Amino acid sequence: MGIAKRHSVGEITLQEFTHRIDQVMEPGGLVSRNLDSYEYRPGQIVMARTVAQALWEGRVGLIEAGTGTGKSLAYLVPAVYWAIAAKEKVIISTNTITLQEQLITKDVPFLQSVLDTAFQVAVIKGWSNYLCLSRFAALGQQEQTALWGGDQQELAALAEWVSRCTTGSLSEVDFPLSEETWWEVCAESDVCLRAACPYVERCFYFRERKQAFEADLIIVNHHLLFADLALRQVLGFDTKWSVLPPYRYVIWDEAHHVEDVATDYFGFRISRLGIGRLLSRLQRVRQGRTVGILPRLHSLLEAGNGISSERTQRILQEIDQEVVPTLQSVDVGSNRFFGSLAQLIATHKEAADQALPLPPTPGAIELWQIMGRERTDFLAKLGQLEVAVASLRDHLSTGEGEAWDSVRAELGAIANRLSESRKVFEFLSAEPDPDFVYWAALSGRRREPSLYAAPIEVAAPLRHAVYQNLGGAIFTSATLAIDRRFDHIRHRLGLDLPGDDTKEHCLSQPPLEELIGSPFDYQEQVLLCIPTDMEAPRRGRYGDDLARYIQEVLLVTSGRAFVLFTSYKLLNEVYEYCYESLADAGISALCQGKAPRELLLERFRIDTRSVLFGTSSFWEGVDVPGETLSCVILTKLPFQVPTHPVVSARVRRLEESGYNPFTEYMLPQGVIRFKQGFGRLIRCTTDHGVVVVCDTRLLTKSYGETFLHSIPECRIVTRSGDETLKAIASWL
Repeated sequence: MGIAKRHSVGEITLQEFTHRIDQVMEPGGLVSRNLDSYEYRPGQIVMARTVAQALWEGRVGLIEAGTGTGKSLAYLVPAVYWAIAAKEKVIISTNTITLQEQLITKDVPFLQSVLDTAFQVAVIKGWSNYLCLSRFAALGQQEQTALWGGDQQELAALAEWVSRCTTGSLSEVDFPLSEETWWEVCAESDVCLRAACPYVERCFYFRERKQAFEADLIIVNHHLLFADLALRQVLGFDTKWSVLPPYRYVIWDEAHHVEDVATDYFGFRISRLGIGRLLSRLQRVRQGRTVGILPRLHSLLEAGNGISSERTQRILQEIDQEVVPTLQSVDVGSNRFFGSLAQLIATHKEAADQALPLPPTPGAIELWQIMGRERTDFLAKLGQLEVAVASLRDHLSTGEGEAWDSVRAELGAIANRLSESRKVFEFLSAEPDPDFVYWAALSGRRREPSLYAAPIEVAAPLRHAVYQNLGGAIFTSATLAIDRRFDHIRHRLGLDLPGDDTKEHCLSQPPLEELIGSPFDYQEQVLLCIPTDMEAPRRGRYGDDLARYIQEVLLVTSGRAFVLFTSYKLLNEVYEYCYESLADAGISALCQGKAPRELLLERFRIDTRSVLFGTSSFWEGVDVPGETLSCVILTKLPFQVPTHPVVSARVRRLEESGYNPFTEYMLPQGVIRFKQGFGRLIRCTTDHGVVVVCDTRLLTKSYGETFLHSIPECRIVTRSGDETLKAIASWL
């Protein structure tokens, strides 16, 4: 593949390719001449050259680029020139919507306006993000509206929105819309009529997909990319029928999330909530009316549309005497199985944090010995409903027209999903795979019972299913290196495994590695305070002085702070302790869980005397430049929860292989999270503030040096709490 790529870009050499990028990025180049806020950033040039080399040579590039480097332009410019020169698509994958929006609304339009090469960019989301005109039209028909039983105001608002929207995407909806209504009208791959659909020429999803086939760069998120990769495992990597058009080059931004996302997509899950939603598509009671596909089918049959009366009666009888009773028995079987599972999880002492480990975890309960009868019953009923729905679909083959096509597609999709659910349940309840970890848990706000299986390691699946099919791959983030080395990320993502030598791929040569420091002056911009008399957390418990100290810091800083936690329990305790004192001082206390995340951030940005108490989602992906955020308090070193089934299994696997799981896994993961939290403070050259770490293990444990060596050098104060308060007041 490497040789073919060089031929595909003609006589241009790597040196000439890199020089062209330099002319864009360096002072006096196209970017500097057209960007009012341009600042020369040597690290940005270094990163752009590394990306260019990795793409040209067909290699992996590992690039940590500190805050302020300008990562997005540093990979977008070489990606554009490579895509055009090599006639290859480049996938840009992000983890957060925030970064994706920045690329779409800011960086890409800027480059399209200044580069000397025209290029096309497409943004692709999953099927369910788009409204399906066919499903919406079917729902809008008078008889279907009655059978739907939904909010007619929502339907009217959707109709008005469809007439003016540009992408048909859920993110474009600008009025209150229930999740249930959206699921009635969104696009779904296994319901889509494709070329047979009368709306195919206007279809929002296929319009975006057509743009993707014509585009040079395609912007997606990690979850969609791995959904595509999972489908390519089944259909073959070069298939044209997957979520994305064929591609050979990927740039992962926010790449420290790749392992977690891959773990989700290479794993399995089944839940009572998921089964319930699937069954409700066939039939459910809403606002006192029976609604769903079966009542819709009843209506079509009774109207005598294109099917003989004799056949109609047989089908109605099949629905009433076979499909509906089987559906009801599956519902009963699901509630019985998952209800027993929920009770078992809630009462079992091994269910730490509502997660119950299952075999092959040592000492785990033998779930299928306890619930063997419920398992057998539920599995049999799932299979019976799958057969009944598929049979019903086949019996509708003589019906002609859009309405019949739509109903057959819906029934076929449900039969397929019942089959998938059955296979997942069979895998989860069969003899356990030693390379997977299994557990049961109560998940989400409703504490719904679910069964899970996840790969203990994703390195080998990534190597086999992904890298060996790619011509080039870039992994970049502000937090990839541990103690200035990439060993951890290379090992976790399978970038150091032996590969297939029979074909060229991006790991045929060793990865390129580049560590680029932030251009900010952290010595002058950041004061790191570590109070030495703060009691270190022991088994999740803190001394009473933590909340008092945090309150005093917030009064000194006049708010303007993030207080970041690793648990909701501690967050709520400290928030309740501080709330009244902060209010008395005219400081607004904002707390995660009491309002939507984006609303909390908006309030925080507007109110310069506010404090935001948050957990995991606020440790990263949040950008608040200026004085509004002048202090970040990290209440604890952010180690992963050791009792989580996946974490516990990985620790055990490392121990069995003769490694130290703390130094090989727990410590690096904690450092990456710590670097993310630390990085919330300084977002531009004029920012100035304080990071406070309320965990003395940073000073008393040998691994504390690893944390400190992994962040930019800054001024550090290690004194008593009272003395750090004085230092904070002086610094600010």
